Amino acid sequence: MKHLTIIVLFLACCFCSYAQTDSIYVWNKWCRSRDSMLLFNSGNNTIQIYCKEKSPKLFSVKSLDRSLRVSEPEIEGDTINVPAMPYPEYGQTMRLGIYDSRTSALLRTVEFSSADIPEPVTTIGRIDGATATKKSLLMQTKLRVVFPNSLYSYPYSIKQYSFKTKTTKGPVNVIVKGFFLPIKVLGYINNATEDATVEFFNIKATCPHCSLRALADVKIKLKKE
Repeated sequence: MKHLTIIVLFLACCFCSYAQTDSIYVWNKWCRSRDSMLLFNSGNNTIQIYCKEKSPKLFSVKSLDRSLRVSEPEIEGDTINVPAMPYPEYGQTMRLGIYDSRTSALLRTVEFSSADIPEPVTTIGRIDGATATKKSLLMQTKLRVVFPNSLYSYPYSIKQYSFKTKTTKGPVNVIVKGFFLPIKVLGYINNATEDATVEFFNIKATCPHCSLRALADVKIKLKKE
């Protein structure tokens, strides 16, 4: 009976330890998939740490590898924000240790991988491809900045662009401030000739703490319904 009691207490302690570790949630704020422990080379990375059962003040963090650099954590509400940068040239193992700030006990080790960031491109709403029907174009509301085939999600937005096409009344060419497709532009699309191409060019985009940058032109050939 004594042995059974010891075993039960041991299992209970193991369970508590596991549950405590398992309740520490970690993700990269600028990765679209929270299940992917992915950092982006030369990009913006903020490792976020959350634990429902404990105050964020009870945790400390430390990089365990030369290939991962982290700066001083910042607490925002119930979440710890850790600015980070991968350096894959120093190795592919990129581990972050999460510690109990009171006892210095290691609570969890999180291993990250890294990926390059493709050049951002502009899409017209959800249009995918170089052709579209007039109806599908008129259903879009804004220009978006995306990183093709990447989980990188740092928030870029369009600040201005130029638009041109050929309408039944002749060619049009206008400058638009912001990222929306205003009523005027939608009207030009609606009145475009059947063989027209709608063009978005001189596209300028920015992001938090970024300089204004130019993005590639977008040309969409109208096709029949």
